[in-house]
Amino acid sequence: MQAIPTIYFQGICADAISFYRDAVGAEVLFQLPFGGNIDPAFLKPENADKILRAGLRIGGTLFYLSDGHCTGQPSFDGFSLTLRMDRREEAETMAQVLGEGGRVRMLPQSDRARAFCTLYDKFGVHWVIEAGPGPAAE
Repeated sequence: MQAIPTIYFQGICADAISFYRDAVGAEVLFQLPFGGNIDPAFLKPENADKILRAGLRIGGTLFYLSDGHCTGQPSFDGFSLTLRMDRREEAETMAQVLGEGGRVRMLPQSDRARAFCTLYDKFGVHWVIEAGPGPAAE
């Protein structure tokens, strides 16, 4: 069994895919348009080219992304995505790239060899960026 999170971008999924591919090196595994895959009663004609489901891999983690109901108002409350890097410099660079157009909540803080920061990207997704030895190494 595998749990795969799905993030609903409500009509801006293609922009998110492009951003994450460039910003974090996400590998785009597949993209399925709504097209003929949805009951016509549910699908508005203007959304036929929107994304029903896309698969992205960031590091060793698989995510699904979708345009959902295409309401134009994504909401990302109640979760965050964490990226763990080996070096503080990598974390600082990642914070700059992901935070562009978004809102950095906490700049990279350091404690010994570790670094930690939180931010919202330009879509409103909350990220935690960590660097250095993980909790198991302490």
